[in-house]
Amino acid sequence: MHREELTRWVGDTDAFLNRYWRTAPAVFRPAPGTGPAVPLTLEEIDTAVAGGLLRVPHLELARAGDPVHSSRYTRARTVSGVTTPGYADPERIRELLADGATLVLRNVEHWHAATRALTRRLEAELGRRVEAFFFVTPPGSQGLDLHRDDADVLLLQSTGSKHWTVRGGPTGPDWAPGAVAGGGPVLLTETLNPGEVLYIPRGFAHEAVGGEGLSAHLSLTIREVSTQQLFAALQRLLLDSLPLPSRPLDDDALHATAGLLLDRFRDRLPEVTAAAVVAHARRAQLAEGTVPGLGADPGIAALAARLGTPHGTPHGPAAAAA
Repeated sequence: MHREELTRWVGDTDAFLNRYWRTAPAVFRPAPGTGPAVPLTLEEIDTAVAGGLLRVPHLELARAGDPVHSSRYTRARTVSGVTTPGYADPERIRELLADGATLVLRNVEHWHAATRALTRRLEAELGRRVEAFFFVTPPGSQGLDLHRDDADVLLLQSTGSKHWTVRGGPTGPDWAPGAVAGGGPVLLTETLNPGEVLYIPRGFAHEAVGGEGLSAHLSLTIREVSTQQLFAALQRLLLDSLPLPSRPLDDDALHATAGLLLDRFRDRLPEVTAAAVVAHARRAQLAEGTVPGLGADPGIAALAARLGTPHGTPHGPAAAAA
């Protein structure tokens, strides 16, 4: 399979998948003109934040060892008499950044079309859901404590530099993402400069400190399905199209429904493979992460054309009343 987008990030994709995927962290330094491009600029972030319509949890300010409560960088907005909290306050965000906090933009693919196009390309190549996060960190500052992510991560440095430390992965299957106290021996310690890529395997503990200049990087998280999602996929594979009453009225009906379930399980279970369950779970995960219509023409202009609506800006009292 040709993986054009992944090649921009890691070079030889076969070597990457065989040597590093889920096994070891690595830094990739693509030759000029061959590496990936950051789809989101600092100017676009300025525009998005200045507009004030970004909200928690798409936006967060973070500082290792000193959590920043959302009330310190958001404000309420009143629309048609309804007051809703959690909107970005540009002035407070600038002040906290200047004071050493890290700006975190979560799931950028939800609202930024070019970023969504990037995640879709990688999803098509990897068969897994890809989410995009953007971090802006002042020099010498650390946004997050040492932690594990429930995803493989590809990082692309955009501006400035950032020093990364990556430690070991989980020792067993019953682990949880989030902050960790240790993390094992250091496996990698590197400073990333613009255009350079860092890969962190799923669950490997890591932390980073801003280097020279204002550090900005794009972080792509490559999600894997969970045991719960496998269970849901198995249910869908076994029970697809089986008509079942939602609330059987008596014991006879209840036992009859249980019998239908058992018969279906006996009929289909021998044909279901582990690979089919995993593939079904991954397809469902991809579908759950889809943002309908992002970047596409919503059809308003096309509707106006069909209706013969004149172009231009309306004037006068009628326009004001509208």
